Formats: sequence, structure tokens, C-alpha cells
Amino acid sequence: MDSDLQNGVKQQQPAQRIQIYPPTATGVSPFWIAKYERDAKKYWDQFYRRHQDKFFKDRHYLDKEWDQYFSGSGRKVILEVGCGAGNAVFPLIATYPEAFVYACDFSQRAVNLVKVHKDFNETRVSAFVCDLTADELSEHISPASVDVVTMIFVLSAVSPEKMPLVLQNVKKVLKPNGHLLFRDYAVGDLAQERFSTKDQQISENFYVRGDGTRAYYFSNEFLTSLFKEQGLDAEELGLCCKQVENRARELVMNRRWVQAVFRFSDGVNYTPSSEAPTKSDLCCEGNSQPKADAEPIGDFVVDMSEGYKDRARWM
Repeated sequence: MDSDLQNGVKQQQPAQRIQIYPPTATGVSPFWIAKYERDAKKYWDQFYRRHQDKFFKDRHYLDKEWDQYFSGSGRKVILEVGCGAGNAVFPLIATYPEAFVYACDFSQRAVNLVKVHKDFNETRVSAFVCDLTADELSEHISPASVDVVTMIFVLSAVSPEKMPLVLQNVKKVLKPNGHLLFRDYAVGDLAQERFSTKDQQISENFYVRGDGTRAYYFSNEFLTSLFKEQGLDAEELGLCCKQVENRARELVMNRRWVQAVFRFSDGVNYTPSSEAPTKSDLCCEGNSQPKADAEPIGDFVVDMSEGYKDRARWM
């Protein structure tokens, strides 16, 4: 007789695990990949129809992060790529009275929201619809006339194979030695980790959200190579990591984004700046830490611009 039974104890076997979901995500089917690409504008129109101008908070951190590029003598011409509802446009014209901003988005609803904003003024802002993967920016903006381009959480919405087309388009209107200011999602962000447990992967580091909009998560290496191939050299490049705590839900979330400054050099008139900021200059601590934008996590929206205890570091 078994010794365990003799002692009146039956040995308990480990409980068998039941696999409810497949062990690995199969990803998005080719049919849906093509549909998300074909209907990208429609999904973003639906996004702005649903959220109007309430989803993202105004980006008041721009002057704190990049004042040296917006200020200076003379009138600066700025292009905001993927302007959305104007969350960067209107803080810029309020902070820099001499600036003129071109604002483009491929969502007609987003552009309409900019035009009906209480601070919209045609002498300060020109807003228009443009799909940078297909439409020429030079139809709206004179070639080589823009001092600064801002590209904030927008390139990630473009399929990786079409990103070079966007940069080529932008470069045509950017002045030689002009700057492109960049901020977007980074590899390892919490949202990407959530996607990895679902069938939402389109390709490496590229995913579709539940509303049909898409998001790419950048590595520093991919980003540097992408811009370098289009003649845009990185002057600043950093990875920002922020821990966001929602005490009400007892959640701690790790968010990551990449921030960079690129310069368009024509190869002739390029003069390196001896005062270019270093990574340490970009590092903000405590309450002055750079603000990221809202991103859906699970069934709720994480807005990292206020209301959370946070910590950040540059790597």
C-alpha cells in the first residue's frame, strides 16, 4: 500500500492548466492589414468624430523642451505634421507671437477642429488636409521655406514602409540646416506589451488598436537609420522612461517614448553647433518632467500630462 495512503494523506497532484488562449498571437491577417492601410484616414476621422478635441491635452511643454528652435530673431515658420485638433499649434502661437504655423493632418475632421478653434487666425495659422505618404506638401508650402518641423506622436501612425515617403515630403519644404523636432512611442512601452498578448500585431513593433488606428514603437537604432537615409542627422536623441501610478486603480504603468532633434543638412552649408544640448540637458526630473500624451491602455485612457505621481529618467 502507498506510504501516503498508509498515513492517511493522499498526495495532491499539480492542477492541470487549461489553455484558454493560444500560446502565441497569430497577428493580423493580410486582409485586415490591407484594410487598415487603405482606410487609415477613415479610422482617424472616426477617432476625431468620437473624441473631438477632448482626447489630448495641449502641449504646453514645447517651449520648455525646444525653445531655442522656436525663438530667435525674425519670424519663424513652423510646420506641425499631424496637427490633430491643434494641441501643439495653439500653444505655439500663444508663446511665440512672431511665429507662423502650417498645420496639416490627413483627417479632415481634425483640420476642421483646428479651423473652428477660438484662437484660429489665418494670419498666424494655415491648416490643410494632407496625406504625407501621397500628397505633396509643396502644393501648400513653398519649397525650402520652413524653419522648424514638429512631428509629435504622428509618425508612429504610418506603416514603416511608408515612413521614408513622409520624410522625403517634409524635407522638400524644410530649409537647409532646418530642424525637425520628434517625439513618439518607444519599444518596450506598456501599450506595446499589452498588444503582445493579443492578435493585434501587424509587423515587427507595429500594431493596430481596437479603434482601427495604428501605432509603431521606435527603437533608437531604427529611428536614427530611418532619418539618416533621408538626409536628416540626429543632433539629440534620448529615450524617456516614465512610471505612471494610478492610485485609484492601484496600477503602476511604465511608459516609454523617444525624443529627438534632427537637422537637414544640404551637405554644403552645414555648420555644426557648438552649443547643441546634450542628453543630460534633456533630462527633466520631478514635476518639470516632460509630458507625454494620452494613450489607451486596456479599457481606459492613461493621460500622463497631469494627475499622476510620476518618475522619469533618460537613458
